[in-house]
Amino acid sequence: MSRRKIVHRDRAAAAGAAWRMAHGGFTLLEVMIAVAFIGIAMLALLSLHHNNLESVIRAQDLTRASMLAQQIMSTAEVDRFPPPGQTRGDFSRDYPNQYNNFRWQRDVDVLPQFPDIRRVRVTIFFGHNFGRKFDLVEFMHNPTPPQLPGLNGQNGQDNPDAADSQGDTNQ
Repeated sequence: MSRRKIVHRDRAAAAGAAWRMAHGGFTLLEVMIAVAFIGIAMLALLSLHHNNLESVIRAQDLTRASMLAQQIMSTAEVDRFPPPGQTRGDFSRDYPNQYNNFRWQRDVDVLPQFPDIRRVRVTIFFGHNFGRKFDLVEFMHNPTPPQLPGLNGQNGQDNPDAADSQGDTNQ
């Protein structure tokens, strides 16, 4: 290249820089890079907003499941001592067109160690294809427990061994 062209380019660059400093403008490349940075930042913010909305929806579903489980448990408490077995259903009878993506299941188990106590487990299935669940467990005591063999009377009055051990106090 000739020296004349190099000097001409240097003068043009210096003139462009002087004009930019005088007028405060940006080149097209600078503007495009700034727009790209802003776009990336906006995309990150949009992703955070989407995750936040999903968290709110999950929390709402979990709260609904908790309240619905408490309702099913309340019906078991009204029965006082529900019979053993499994029942299941949905909420269409109690809440028409409201909780279509919620199902429930109630399991009542007899505990072999404690025949007068029942374990009641209420499970609420919800979410996409009912893939999520919420469990509520309560132990219910029989309000009228069965009499244990050998304890028919009070203070051992029906037990002849207990009467012999007390002895005669008049002697």
